Amino acid sequence: FSMGDNTFFLSLSFAEIMDAEPFMEAMNQDVDAMEFRVDLLSCKHDRFEVLYSLQKLRAMCRPHAVRAPMLPFLGDVVDDSVPVVYTVRTAHQAGTYPDDEEGIMRMFGLLQLGLRSGVEILDVESAWDKEKTDELLDQAEDRYPSQILGSHHVVGEKVTDAEATAFYRKCALDGRAHGAKVVLSIDDQEMDHQALHTAESAIDLAKEAGDPIIPHIGLILGEVGQYSRVINIPFTPVTHESLPFVAAPGQMTASELMATRLIMGIVPPKKYGILGHNIAYSVSPAMQGAAFATTSLPHSYALIDMEDVDEFVNSDFWNDKAFGGCSVTIPHKQAIIPHLNELTEAAKVIGAVNTVIVKKLGDAPRVLIGDNTDWKGIFNPLSRKLGTASSSYDEDKVGTALILGGGGTARAAAYAATRLGLEKIYYNRTPSKAQDLADSFGGTVASSLDKKSSDSSNTLGSIMKATNGEIRVVISTLPAAAGFELPEWFIDETLEGPMKPVIFDVNYKPYWTKLLHQADNVGFPLVRGSEMLWEQGVGQFELWTGRAAPYKVMKSVVLENCLPEEEEDFD
Repeated sequence: FSMGDNTFFLSLSFAEIMDAEPFMEAMNQDVDAMEFRVDLLSCKHDRFEVLYSLQKLRAMCRPHAVRAPMLPFLGDVVDDSVPVVYTVRTAHQAGTYPDDEEGIMRMFGLLQLGLRSGVEILDVESAWDKEKTDELLDQAEDRYPSQILGSHHVVGEKVTDAEATAFYRKCALDGRAHGAKVVLSIDDQEMDHQALHTAESAIDLAKEAGDPIIPHIGLILGEVGQYSRVINIPFTPVTHESLPFVAAPGQMTASELMATRLIMGIVPPKKYGILGHNIAYSVSPAMQGAAFATTSLPHSYALIDMEDVDEFVNSDFWNDKAFGGCSVTIPHKQAIIPHLNELTEAAKVIGAVNTVIVKKLGDAPRVLIGDNTDWKGIFNPLSRKLGTASSSYDEDKVGTALILGGGGTARAAAYAATRLGLEKIYYNRTPSKAQDLADSFGGTVASSLDKKSSDSSNTLGSIMKATNGEIRVVISTLPAAAGFELPEWFIDETLEGPMKPVIFDVNYKPYWTKLLHQADNVGFPLVRGSEMLWEQGVGQFELWTGRAAPYKVMKSVVLENCLPEEEEDFD
């Protein structure tokens, strides 16, 4: 989603990167990435100074980051790092970097430098030596997280539609690019759709060939090509109204582009909401509303409190042409399913839908798709925690998740644990519900959480001993009012082991449950339900909009609603 719909990157054209500092706060309000134009820097031939300038750019952006996505880091996340598009544009491709043989060799060296510095997006011109390009892509895939934007610029000459389509295909870099950008030249405004139409043709060819479908960014150079920037929906380069100059003729600001798209109906307002009953407490309207506002999307998000699903599907809201989808919460996650056209694999396996997505192409009837992002709200934080700690676990032990509870959220937890490669032990006071989980997802049911048993029943302790298991995660889907705590023997034995388990309580209110308080007292790593809430919400936003979510904004809204005003008493 980093190069998704209605995203923008700001082309910086300063010879000295520090000259951009006075404009940083304003520029970061409505763009999703910064383009670091190495070829325009006065220090472009000094690798150390290039790296220093890149780090200065990052440092200048961080205090003002608004739309920054989430970046995993050491078991946690960085949510204030603005993505960087690292570009060394050659003279042949509308840039300034020398494109003789020596210049191209240095250009590839600078691209390798960008990879090693961890840039989020690396612009790779498709016009140069294929062997050197493949070598660069091999390094990117083997060692670095950077996404690749294949690019080609046609300067000062017209090309046929077939030639333009071929440029897009070449920019896909044999299926190794994450985005393809082609910039054309025209001298007749009637040709201002050429970049879009040929991008669509290239996508059709990719589908026929079974190639990855990636964003196709199509632009036309100069003032004559401004309309191409309006109709290019993914990852458009922009300038900013605060800047004293533009990086390229014809560039528009993000606010100009979004206003024009809204007026022309290219980005029509859509209606979203959360469906449930007795949900006045829901944080979702504030969270999703803030996300739409931050990304300048003209959508709304309502709270829809209805006792019966049939009432909702017969309502004006559900049947409105502007209906874009909805969140679904208790008690309707199963009842909504018969009213949908399709289910994703996750929704089918979990047996519950928390997200409805509307897909519509032209005059064709809309397609209602049910998905489940609850599992992502569990999977994402746990994968970060476990990934950081994996080297500390006993390799001879079987990594296991202890899942407490037996409802829909427990099914999402079991699905997430399976995706994490963990074995599963279930415990619920109603054994039949725990057995349903084991039948659906595999694993073992614990008859109790005791260490030993006088009879032959499957206690937690006996299962762990028999399977040589090590509990790496405890996921409690029990209500906070249950006041659940782990047995003391489990705490004592775990403290003696090489690694402490991650304790995940899905309740987001209260902020401190008895389980979290107990775990925190002995130093176990924690994941709260508030994190699950914003993680699943981020997943919903991205499914609806086709673009990266403003992670920090959504997280902040949830925490504002969940953090306790006073220290809670657990005595």
